Amino acid sequence: MKIFVTGATGFIGSHLTRQLIKRGYDVTAYARQSSSLKYLPGKTKVVFGDILDYEKLKSALLGFDAVYHNAALACDWADKNEFYKINVEGTTNVLNAIRANRINRLILTSSCAVLGEEDYPSAKKEESPYKPKQKYFLSGMFESDMNHYRITKAAAEKEAIEFCRQHGISLTVIRPVWVYGPREFHAGPFNFCSAVNKGLIVFPATAGKRFHVIYVEDLAKAMILALEKNFDGINIFNIGNKKSPMVKEYLGAFCKATGKEMPFLLPEYYFAPIGVAAEFIYKILGIKKSPLLTRARAKMFYCDNIYDITKAERLLGFTASTTLEKGIEKTVRWWRQNGFLS
Repeated sequence: MKIFVTGATGFIGSHLTRQLIKRGYDVTAYARQSSSLKYLPGKTKVVFGDILDYEKLKSALLGFDAVYHNAALACDWADKNEFYKINVEGTTNVLNAIRANRINRLILTSSCAVLGEEDYPSAKKEESPYKPKQKYFLSGMFESDMNHYRITKAAAEKEAIEFCRQHGISLTVIRPVWVYGPREFHAGPFNFCSAVNKGLIVFPATAGKRFHVIYVEDLAKAMILALEKNFDGINIFNIGNKKSPMVKEYLGAFCKATGKEMPFLLPEYYFAPIGVAAEFIYKILGIKKSPLLTRARAKMFYCDNIYDITKAERLLGFTASTTLEKGIEKTVRWWRQNGFLS
């Protein structure tokens, strides 16, 4: 089977590509000319292009059996228009190119963030209403870039569902919870470990909340199951560990793996003003690199972040097999072996 993967050089995409090739699939990675190919297996075929270049994309997609669309701008600091162009317009181009090439199977990497990441009394199911916009201090004056990410991911997912339903394309939407693992540099754990390694003594979090996570290699296995189950129609799956750890358990496991003391966890009101001030200054000055603390980062570990993953267990036959301790151990070891952590 010939598989086309967008975003194959990224964090999730590179792990997915490696596992697809291990299972004997004929994989072509679609990558920008500027992308590093160092994490792709040697057997990967590569076509250079951009999802914003529709004609190039349409030409590249000729002759494939299925498409994984992973390419996205996934961060909490970027221009609003860039989020829209890459996450929404890029997905539109992928959908139209698939239809033009008569490809009937698409697996879309979305995010549980489209359901919201605020405190919620119970785990959210796939059919829960979209709620991508988090309430932050002074959002009315200037919006959090994390909300731009969530809103555009929700828009892309809704467009894909409607498009595939209308044109008879089988679509599986994969909604991962927070993903960690080797080659992660933008989802939080790497920044946390780097700061702890440098002597961080306080951190914005509360011990008693739950934070749902998934090890990246387990996620890749779930994504391959979505292909091999060969579902018809529209199917959506939340993908995460069976148990969501407590925030202190999750962060503490990284501290243990790095051999460092756990920072003191302080209430949100210490950090929220710093986050909004940092964002405001960086926006005014037009600084492209994100501040160390934003409103989203100040809020993240004060919320219960939990999602219902029983549908994936029941229909995909997926259960995450990597324990939290083992996954974090492997992640920190990889960072060290590759020179990212001393």
